Amino acid sequence: MHDVKLEIKFDAPVEALFEAWYKPELLLQWFAPGDMTLTQAMSNFSVGGKYRIMMQDAQYQQYQITGEYLQIDENKLLEFTWQLNEQPPLTKVTLLFDKLNDATSSLTLIHSDLTDSGMQQHYQEHWIASLEKLSLLTL
Repeated sequence: MHDVKLEIKFDAPVEALFEAWYKPELLLQWFAPGDMTLTQAMSNFSVGGKYRIMMQDAQYQQYQITGEYLQIDENKLLEFTWQLNEQPPLTKVTLLFDKLNDATSSLTLIHSDLTDSGMQQHYQEHWIASLEKLSLLTL
């Protein structure tokens, strides 16, 4: 199995950064790579709760991401399953949040259980592009 691991520093309080990962109104502003857009974000933000996200590319092709929240430790840890278009494999995303000071925080993202190096490369590129959008938000 292959993993993507990214560590990024944000000019945002850790509380705001954490909220950007589950509040639909914030997800809609950043959670899609490149010229893709998020057209829908729904979630039951609780351990065992489900979420569904719809992304759309420039050619109007839709992609559905679904999963379940596995762990939630406010402002510290968020872990959830990840499945694209209800097709295997079922992968896992782990987010570790760290407060550096009142206005700065860091995020470690680990997307694990990826089946091959091609999938690893794909998700690494997409996460980097999405996190760049997140870094531009005023949180």
